[in-house]
Amino acid sequence: MKKESTAYIRSLDDEIDWKVIDQLHTATSNFSSTSLELKKLTIILIGIAVPAITKWANDKLDLSLFLVLYIIILAFWYLDGFTYYYQEKLREKMDSIFRDIKNRDTQQVLSEGRLNLEGYTIEPARNSKNRLRRSVFHISLRLYIVLLFLNSIGLVLFLLGVIK
Repeated sequence: MKKESTAYIRSLDDEIDWKVIDQLHTATSNFSSTSLELKKLTIILIGIAVPAITKWANDKLDLSLFLVLYIIILAFWYLDGFTYYYQEKLREKMDSIFRDIKNRDTQQVLSEGRLNLEGYTIEPARNSKNRLRRSVFHISLRLYIVLLFLNSIGLVLFLLGVIK
């Protein structure tokens, strides 16, 4: 015998929560887009800074080039980490609202388990305890570690006189 399910009817609280979820999703998407734009801007600024500083130093490498590159990389790493941190925070808030909707509505549609919202936007294991560390060392931010590493190699070679 086939089970009949009742239709999900949104309450006023549900409607408000769904609107909030839509807004949080939009904000999360904006942070994600901003993150990609920050990575592009980092590469563009490095591409502009290297020839500009080299030209100002009479077509020779200068210590200021490496220092400026460190500043650019670290500044954008910080900003990009900030966007990742808030993406996670917003996703956690969305999951909290999803849980509120699920707990508030006891219709058969939700209670049959056909709508599982645990970890819907963020895995349950991703709690706020390690969020700051994840925001600094997330895989999407490894570009900055690579750039710092390459800049450090260049600085060491410059200081040793291998490159001039």
